[in-house]
Amino acid sequence: MEKENTEGLLHPSMLQIRYLSELAKIGKKRGSVALIADTCGVSHGPVSRFFKECIGAGYLNEGYEFTEKGTRALKTYQRILKEVGAYLERIGIPAPEIPEKTRQLIENVDYSLLMTMTRNSSQVKESRNQTNADEGSLYYLDHVLEKGCFEVGIAIYQMNTEGTTKLSMANNGFEHLARIRNNTRGNWLELTTREMHAYSRIDGADMRGRLSSLKYVDKGQLYEATIRDGKVRIPLSACRFMKTRQGNVKGMVSITVTCSVGKAHMPESTALLMFWL
Repeated sequence: MEKENTEGLLHPSMLQIRYLSELAKIGKKRGSVALIADTCGVSHGPVSRFFKECIGAGYLNEGYEFTEKGTRALKTYQRILKEVGAYLERIGIPAPEIPEKTRQLIENVDYSLLMTMTRNSSQVKESRNQTNADEGSLYYLDHVLEKGCFEVGIAIYQMNTEGTTKLSMANNGFEHLARIRNNTRGNWLELTTREMHAYSRIDGADMRGRLSSLKYVDKGQLYEATIRDGKVRIPLSACRFMKTRQGNVKGMVSITVTCSVGKAHMPESTALLMFWL
């Protein structure tokens, strides 16, 4: 995705973006609000209220015609939708899950972060399919990734012997966008912790807390990562890398985590942290 200025943009829901897309299709006509509401399966009120908000933002005039600013905004929204959907497909999200995950990202993640995240694929060097470097090594990553700082999507899975992939409880302890730093000063994956919660098995109380410790496996040895200001860094040398069938790069590292929730400490659990470039 090319860099675009998103400052000052409204942050509509996917349904509201659809209202604008439908308006662009049918143009100005009598009863357009009712027609759009019917097409989108909602009542007249939500569409009318959103269009009034768009008039206030300068996207539409009083006759519900697009201004130049509104036309640019709609193109940006549509482009973000397209790129986020393509990104989720590239990182292997199952097709039936893509619409809902797209909605979650569009509605809950800052646009500038979304654009950075979806641009990651363009940062992977064209030579990635030509290099003979060992895929599993940091040397391989040096051949496929430009120098710089990149946002990446992460997920943390339980490690089990059944071969199934189930999200670990630790997945709730981190923001699902992490950052890779690949430069001369160092190479690492930086995670951001967040508050997580669990329900007490004793009285059902909602207990909240944060990550207590994180250890990662590097060449068979367990090392404890430093947690500072809600950030955790894992050296990329501890990670393994492989190409997906779509030609993108997937990284993974084994970790163990503990969390303090309420007055209790969750038992240490082993998990597989995965991220996608």
